[in-house]
Amino acid sequence: MKNIQTVNILNHTHWDREWYETFEEFRFRLRNGLRYTQKLLNEGKIDNFFLDGQTIVLDDYKEIVSDEEYERLLAFIHEGKIEVGPWYLLADEFLVSGESMIKNLEIGTTAAKKLGSPYNIGYLPDTFGHISQMPQILQNYGIHAALIFRGAVSDRFENMWEGADGTKVFTIVLPLFEGYYQTFLKSKDFVEKTKSYLDGNAPYLTSGHALIMNGADHTFTSSDVDERVKKLSEEMPEITFKQTLMSEYVKMFAGMEPESTISGEQRDPSKIFILPGVYSTRSYLKNQNQMCEDQAVGIMESLNVWTNGSSDSAKFMEYVWKLILQNQPHDSICGCSVDAVHDEMETRTQKVLSAISQFSKDILHDEFPFEYLADSVENSYLYVINNTPVASQYPVTATIRIPAVTDKGSIKLFHNEEEIVFDVLKRERREEFIHHILAEPHYGDYVIYDVCFLLPFDGAEIKKLRIAAVEDESVVVSSSELQSIQNEFYKIEWHEDSLSITDLETGATYKDQHHFTSSLDAGDTYNYSPPLNENMSKAVISGVSDIIKGETFQSVTVDYEMKLPASLNEDRTGPNDAETTNTMKTMITLHKGKRFIYFKTKINNTAKDQKLKVGFSTSKADISYADTAFDLIQRETLRDKKYDMPKNKEATMNQYPTQSTVIVNEHQLLHRGLQEYEVDEFEGNDHIFLTMIRSVGWLSRRDLRTRGNGAGPGFETPGAQCIGEYEFEYGLVLGKKNMSLNKGKFLRQHVLTQQSYVKKEDQKLFKLSSAEVAFSSFMLKEKNTFDIRLFNPSDEDVNTELFLGFDPEELYEVNFAGEILSRVTAAKQTAITFGPKQIKTIRVKRKGR
Repeated sequence: MKNIQTVNILNHTHWDREWYETFEEFRFRLRNGLRYTQKLLNEGKIDNFFLDGQTIVLDDYKEIVSDEEYERLLAFIHEGKIEVGPWYLLADEFLVSGESMIKNLEIGTTAAKKLGSPYNIGYLPDTFGHISQMPQILQNYGIHAALIFRGAVSDRFENMWEGADGTKVFTIVLPLFEGYYQTFLKSKDFVEKTKSYLDGNAPYLTSGHALIMNGADHTFTSSDVDERVKKLSEEMPEITFKQTLMSEYVKMFAGMEPESTISGEQRDPSKIFILPGVYSTRSYLKNQNQMCEDQAVGIMESLNVWTNGSSDSAKFMEYVWKLILQNQPHDSICGCSVDAVHDEMETRTQKVLSAISQFSKDILHDEFPFEYLADSVENSYLYVINNTPVASQYPVTATIRIPAVTDKGSIKLFHNEEEIVFDVLKRERREEFIHHILAEPHYGDYVIYDVCFLLPFDGAEIKKLRIAAVEDESVVVSSSELQSIQNEFYKIEWHEDSLSITDLETGATYKDQHHFTSSLDAGDTYNYSPPLNENMSKAVISGVSDIIKGETFQSVTVDYEMKLPASLNEDRTGPNDAETTNTMKTMITLHKGKRFIYFKTKINNTAKDQKLKVGFSTSKADISYADTAFDLIQRETLRDKKYDMPKNKEATMNQYPTQSTVIVNEHQLLHRGLQEYEVDEFEGNDHIFLTMIRSVGWLSRRDLRTRGNGAGPGFETPGAQCIGEYEFEYGLVLGKKNMSLNKGKFLRQHVLTQQSYVKKEDQKLFKLSSAEVAFSSFMLKEKNTFDIRLFNPSDEDVNTELFLGFDPEELYEVNFAGEILSRVTAAKQTAITFGPKQIKTIRVKRKGR
């Protein structure tokens, strides 16, 4: 302890917005805690307070107190006695997108800046591990320091954290098991406990500036901190004890060159649990979250660019983003809260999807209005909007309305007078209810054509198709008696319990594809834990139906049935004697000209205490790759699994996180919301598994083999058993030369359509030439100006040509805060060069429109 010169006491609380109690229960406690904190500040009993690096607590507080009380809280922030930010909220890092993290910082730093609160540290005290690109994300907001805990192990307190691209931020790694959770200053024997704590920290410190984080989850500091600090100074006169704000503490390390460097992703469980079971707990929440993120970026933000912000919706869009982010704190998106919390999350999800849906409907109707009151006006155009800037064939599904009085039995579609081949999925005559706020509600008699077709897009583009009513009989696709389905690239056959897929380009046949297995799980919402007596179940194919051979696609529905234990036995050591049946119904689709296999699976889960996975056989695979925010990470297959952990230790697991893709040998799996994968041996071969459902009944337990202690309150969570029906979408690409992170957009960003009577020309926005550069987003920043975000997931330099569909006025490279880093040649075709793992934001300024 002789190397410690100052002890900086940070008065704080760690505020999980919802967890073992609901948001409203915690919010009332937040109100009382902030009243208590302000009282202590007013009375001079504490010097300052750090509000957990979040700004959402201000919004939550404001809604349930008077304006006068809220202004009193803000006054403490203006005076520099309370600090907030840089985050809007503390989100999980592995289960949310890079764009969500950027939006989180954008909202948080904007609020902190407005209040005059410093936000100079990437405060991440309790997330369950840390992504490789966090240093680059923080630096892009001008944040040059971080504080981290779980997953990060170092022999030093002060470190440089080097991100995937080489970006470095000064980083405090909390070295002890207790991390940020320090309540000993409230104890009667606080002097002895402080000495013990400092003795534990001293070997890690090189600067002499120790930190006591005086607070914990949902707790506030004692009312006599001043007196206790004086007592510590008396007992240890050689050390200066003081209450310190986080911003002041960070400044103490200005110019310091740490001796130690930590690199990339931080997921080491040797110090403290990283709780990897959360990647698959309540997987329906992950699916819903990614659906919201996809629609926010791929529909809401994209349409705002196409319309140049004409709907004046900036505040509405911020509201939608805040709702999305409110589902992303680690105890929320990780699925490790009480059932009532996750019920409320589903309500937020529905609000987001409904809001974006109406935004999309109104924007599309404003741009391409559909006339439904004047019978003489023909809505003879179909506009198709693709928001993925990659040239390719895209599947399109559309609903076309023809007034019953003018319907001739069939329709044709043309683009530039070239006929488009399509399939009619359904044709029916029905009454349609159509409404708009500027017109009376309308009940119309229409013939409805549900159609699908393939259309080539040269990047992000809007195309106008002409609809023609023709005298003919529509042929609706119908089931056939095929023994397989295929397109130019793949042939798929079905067998007793799995599929075989032939790559028609190489002739290679992959057997034992797309099978379902289930193993018992004696874990909780935080960790998977196999029971002592394991049981493995495998589904069989019970039927095949709806084999469709259309002009533009072929598809089949395969039914699986699995007999498995109904639950664990009473002592949780093996299977219960009772048996139940799970069913899985998978629709498999091959589109003409598309090197992509689409899967949509509906699961009816009736089993408890189990992990249900979909598997694909592969050759021996000691290495796999999966994406996290703005990166593609190489991972090793863990063969030697060790369970039965001692107290406060957690097993290193073979399950890994994935954002949208997993690459193993010749397989690239794409998905939405299936964010846990593993590569493991099964029936003599290595298999790639995506976890679809993990059924557990406890928030936390203390009897797991894979974790030697509890991770939260021991509450029952029957909702986490995930009994009921769930639907997931995923895809497969075979062949290394065909792989790209952009393939996930084909699955997760659908082409938009709108029927209209207005005739407009085709429009091109932009496209990328390289499949190696990954596309993330494009978003409007101000009128005539939008940002394109791209990244390089590889370890090599890569280039792409950026083709614009118009003559730009100016092009810049900017950081995430919008500050100009460099000018780019303003031309319709521009080369963009990326260093390894580099994220770039290109700001495009259009000439006035």
